[in-house]
Amino acid sequence: MSVISTKYGNLLPCSGASDYRKKHRCAVCLYDSRALKSVYLEEPQVLSFPSGEYQAELITFYEDGNAKRIFPLYGQISAYWSIEEEAEYAPSYDFEIAGEKYHIKPECIFFYPSGRIRSITLWPSDEMTFNTPAGPIKTKLGIELYESGRIRSIEPVYGTVIHTPAGDIKPFKYRAVMMHAENATLKFTEDGNLILN
Repeated sequence: MSVISTKYGNLLPCSGASDYRKKHRCAVCLYDSRALKSVYLEEPQVLSFPSGEYQAELITFYEDGNAKRIFPLYGQISAYWSIEEEAEYAPSYDFEIAGEKYHIKPECIFFYPSGRIRSITLWPSDEMTFNTPAGPIKTKLGIELYESGRIRSIEPVYGTVIHTPAGDIKPFKYRAVMMHAENATLKFTEDGNLILN
C-alpha cells in the first residue's frame, strides 16, 4: 500500500499481512467527503504533534485533517497476545497537567482540533493519582482536560469519597463501560468548581 502524506509525517498503512498481534481492520478509512479518517500503520511510528512527539500505531483524524486520537500500540488481544504483553511494550511520556508534571503510559491520547490534548486514557492494568480541584484522586481510566490544560473530568476508583458543601459523595459509573477517559463521573468547571449533577 502507498505511503500517505499528512501534516504529521508520511504514514505507511498496514499491508494486510497479519501476524499474531495485528488487528483485522481496514488499514485506511475515509470520510464520505474522501478525507482521511484513520490509518492503521504497518509499524508503530514516532510522529510530531503540537503537544509533543508520540508513537502511534493507529491514528484517527478530524475531517479537516487534524489528528483526533492516537494509539501508541493497537494490537489484537487474544489467546496468543495478552493485554499485559501489549502494555509492556507501550511507551511512556511526560505530560504537564494543570501545572504539574506526570509520567504516563497512555493507551490513547485524544486531541482537540487545535492539537491540544483533550484526554489521556490509561492501560487497564495501570492506575494513577492526579491532583484535582477536589484533592488527590486515584483513577484507573485516565484524565480529561480543557483546552487550557485544566482538569475537566476524572473517573475515581470505586469507593472514593469527595467532601462537598452539600455532603459527601462517591462518584462512580457503576454500570458504564468506559473505553476512553473523557466525560467521566467527577466533573469540574474550567475555574475548578465541582459540577454536581
